[in-house]
Amino acid sequence: MKKNAVFIAAMMAAGSAFAQTADSGVYVGLEGAYVSVNSITPPGGTRKTSETTDVAALRTMIGYQFTKNLALELGYFATDDFKQAGTVNGSTATYDAKIDAKGADLSVIYKFTEFVPGLYLKAGATHSKVSGSATARQNGTPVATVGSSVSGTGYLFGLGYEFAFSQNLGARLGYTRYEKLGGESDNKANMFSAGIKYKF
Repeated sequence: MKKNAVFIAAMMAAGSAFAQTADSGVYVGLEGAYVSVNSITPPGGTRKTSETTDVAALRTMIGYQFTKNLALELGYFATDDFKQAGTVNGSTATYDAKIDAKGADLSVIYKFTEFVPGLYLKAGATHSKVSGSATARQNGTPVATVGSSVSGTGYLFGLGYEFAFSQNLGARLGYTRYEKLGGESDNKANMFSAGIKYKF
C-alpha cells in the first residue's frame, strides 16, 4: 500500500512538472498587418493633393512564455511606403513623397485564461526609424530630390485574441498603437495584424 502511495505521488509530481513545462517556452511567429496614420505633413511651401495613409506591413517575433499568462516578446516591423503628392506653391511644379517606418519593439504580454480565454493585453517600448524622400517634378521630369530620416525610442500598447490549433501551433489577431515612431511625438500609427505563432 505504501509503495502504491509513493508511486501515485511520484506520478502526480511528474504530471505537475510537465504542466509547468507545457506552459513555458520559446515561440516564434510572423504577422501580416495593415497600418494606418491620420495624415502626413506636407513639405514646406507645398499643397498636397492626394495621399495614402493606409499601407501593408510585416512583423516577425520571438518570445518567451514564462507562464500561461505572462510572456516577453521581441518583434521587428517594417511598413510599405506611405505616399503623398501635391503642387509647389507659386509654380507649376509638382512633388511626390514617400515615407516608411521600421524598427524593433519589446513588450510584456498578459493573456487571460479566465472570463475571456485567449484575450491578451500588451505594452512595451520601441526603437524605430522613419525615413522619407520627396521629389520635385517639372512637366513630369524630376528636378530635385531630398530625403531625411529620424530615429528614436517610443512606446506601444495594444490587445488581441489568440487561439490554438494544436499544442505547438496557434494564431492571433491583434491591434497595436505605436506612439513616437522615430522618437517624434507626432509620429503615431495604428497596426491591425493577423499572424501565426509556433511554440517549441
